[in-house]
Amino acid sequence: MQNHAQTFAVDVHPGELHFNSAHFITFDSSCENLHGHNFHVRIQAHGDNNDDAFVIDFVQLNRLAAEVCLSLHDKILLPGTSTEVTIEEGDGQIEVASYDKRFSLPAVNCLILPVANTTAEMLAWHIMESLLPKLEASSALTHVETLEVAVEEADNQWGICRRRIKSGRV
Repeated sequence: MQNHAQTFAVDVHPGELHFNSAHFITFDSSCENLHGHNFHVRIQAHGDNNDDAFVIDFVQLNRLAAEVCLSLHDKILLPGTSTEVTIEEGDGQIEVASYDKRFSLPAVNCLILPVANTTAEMLAWHIMESLLPKLEASSALTHVETLEVAVEEADNQWGICRRRIKSGRV
């Protein structure tokens, strides 16, 4: 009889994992209009079950992810590492320029992210990067082999970032 390695997973996408924000993206040498979305977030953790028979605590994962989502809520998300967007701050305003678009925005409403573009995929990456230190600090990743963060920008259109946390069993 063969011994097959097993992995387990948890999948969370409760109502708290959402944020409403504005953004634009650049592509094909152009810049979209500034517009908003009701973003939804889903997180999957794959790995071995711990002694309590779960991969990661749902409640803890949801609480920490909701904190990250809250930091993005009601903000204008700007790509801080873009080569196609210039961002200048001063006098409580942020001036944004890209191709034929110019925006003057209240700084208090903006969040400059360490991404080249504010696509759903890069928002998923940013959430992953913000969530991982919180999970590590609470020792929640002990049995997690792969973590996946997905951001839904429009109905059934998801950007996904997947990260290998540790090597799984063979």
